[in-house]
Order: sequence, then structure tokens, then C-alpha cells
Amino acid sequence: MNNLSKAIHEICRERRSIRNFRTDPIPGETIDRIMESACWAPSAMNRQPWKFFILIDEMRDRLAHIHEPVFKQNEEKFRERYGDEGAEKRRRLYINLGSAPVAVVCFTEKREDALSQDRISAALACENLVLAAYGEGIGSLIMTSSQIIKDEIGFLCGVDMEKFDFVMEILLGYADEEPEAPERRKLRVVKAATPSDIRDAR
Repeated sequence: MNNLSKAIHEICRERRSIRNFRTDPIPGETIDRIMESACWAPSAMNRQPWKFFILIDEMRDRLAHIHEPVFKQNEEKFRERYGDEGAEKRRRLYINLGSAPVAVVCFTEKREDALSQDRISAALACENLVLAAYGEGIGSLIMTSSQIIKDEIGFLCGVDMEKFDFVMEILLGYADEEPEAPERRKLRVVKAATPSDIRDAR
């Protein structure tokens, strides 16, 4: 294994979802490198359908404000799954985006003939984004629950939601925690050379 492949595998294994960030700003040139790598992701028919908004300062604060109701809608579920301590951690996350100084919002163009393909392409770009961020020493968190307030986010970004589809929101910042690696689920990869290999994996 050469140094490049070793580094790539380490980044894929060691990146963690961060929910507590330091408030230190991320240098603009670092954000530029991260976003350039995001935009080199593969895409269906090379449409490159993603549109990213990088929200900082006042715009980041406005985004945090519209997240407050999300915790209330999910509080019971959080307490059942993560307990009181875990729910409190997520309350802080939604009140102030975990103190992350940067939020990246991703949309795709709406095309009835290719909506699902374009969302997959945009998700690949977002994966590039979080891996590139980790390579720069930047923590990240994909906020899937932001789907609940996608119209409000679209309005904040000045996006016509009849023409664009919300994909996800990603928080970026220097980590203020070191989460433990969660256990990986077993038997999630099936190598098949014959039909019996498929049957045996059921």
C-alpha cells in the first residue's frame, strides 16, 4: 500500500461526525480548497447539478435561528435513543449549530427526468466535501434532520424551491470533542462469484 492509498483509507476510517465545534473561523482559502474538491465529485452524465451555499457570520446565525423548532419536533425520539445526556447535546446542537462557524447548504436543480440521479450526484459531492474537510483538519456534521425546514432554508438562501431541491446541510468547524468510533455493522458487504454466494449471505 502506497502513502496515497494509506492516507485515503485513514481519512475514510477516522472521520467522525462532530456535534461540538470551536468557534475559531476557518480560513477562506481552506474553505475554497474543500469546496473545489467537493465539486470534483462524479455526477450522472456529468451534469454537476449541485449548488452550494456557504453561510458564515450573520447568515450562519440566521440559519441557526430557524433550526430551533427541529429539536422540539425530535426531542422525544432523541431521549428514547440517546438518553437525557444525548438529548441535551442535540438540543445545544440545534440551538446554535454546535457553535460551528460555517454551514454549507446543498441544493440540486429540479429535473423531473433526473431528480433521483441528481440527488445521488449531489450526495457524492457532499461526501467529497466532508472527507476533504477532514483532510484539512476540519470537523463536519451532516444534518439530515434539516429536511424538516427545507423551505425555510431555501427562503434564507434565496432559492426558488420550485426550481431547486434541498439535499442536505453540512456543518464545518474545528472539533471541540473526540467522538469514539461507533461499531461497524457486520455482514454489510457480500462478495459474490456464483448464485450460491448470494444465497449463503442471506
